[in-house]
Amino acid sequence: MRPRIGDRVRITGLMNDPDPLPIGLEGTVVDVTPSTWTIQQYDVKWDGGRRNLLLLPGDPFTIL
Repeated sequence: MRPRIGDRVRITGLMNDPDPLPIGLEGTVVDVTPSTWTIQQYDVKWDGGRRNLLLLPGDPFTIL
């Protein structure tokens, strides 16, 4: 299942990112970038104020 705007998500594993988010961090999806590519981007406002993209496939997360 893919997240939608307003969904809460949680990081469940290590990310392939130079500044990865900590496992267990939760946030709210604020935007979904339409994509014609194989990668879908989800803009998330993370608890604590950071804003970062989730990439699907690739980033380990779950929808709460």
